[in-house]
Amino acid sequence: MKKKVTVLIIDDVDQSKIIDALKKQLKRKCEFEAISIRTTDVELREDGSDHLDVRKLKERIKDLISSKHINWALTDFNLSEDDIDGINVVEILTELRKNLKIIMYSGNRNAVVKRVLGKVKLQEATEEEIVEAVRKLMEYQIIDYVKRDEYKDKLIGLINRDDEPTVHDYFLEQLRQHSEMEFKSCYAPLKGKTLGEIADMIEKQSDKRVDSWTQELVEQTIAYLVKINE
Repeated sequence: MKKKVTVLIIDDVDQSKIIDALKKQLKRKCEFEAISIRTTDVELREDGSDHLDVRKLKERIKDLISSKHINWALTDFNLSEDDIDGINVVEILTELRKNLKIIMYSGNRNAVVKRVLGKVKLQEATEEEIVEAVRKLMEYQIIDYVKRDEYKDKLIGLINRDDEPTVHDYFLEQLRQHSEMEFKSCYAPLKGKTLGEIADMIEKQSDKRVDSWTQELVEQTIAYLVKINE
């Protein structure tokens, strides 16, 4: 059985040709799915403006990934906006999925460094300022920066090297396949939550109730296995 790989690609330019090429090259390796968001879509503009509405972009991302396990997210740095770039997209992604693996690509990678350094010029930056910039990048959970024309090959390489999903990832994937289902029994503190909401809580490590529930679920599973094997 082929493993399933789902990626999210965010760009201001249509990426359908690259996605088609990825599907063709990976068809023997995995069941590949790409969710593509074009930031220049009219539906993502501010009302009565040509400016990208960050809130609409966040809602679009949230809606499209709600029932999906995303293996990697890729975003262009330059989104053809005066005050919104790939770093803003990364901030949205890490808010929605804390541990999401992110690849940023750009035709001008120096622009990414300058963006993180802020007003400090790279040539004039002190060692401490450069270290602080690196720390910021690490906080963004960006696993790699590549040239724009190299991201397809980078992604193929990652998929070819990637092992089978961990139990943790598989558990979240299964929960998100039923993301709209309401949790009604077995653990009262989570009653009324959807399975998608519970998956988000687990990934963000934002609520101790999910830790207790996961522990109880494991205990019940082991008890069931012991019973049927007596």
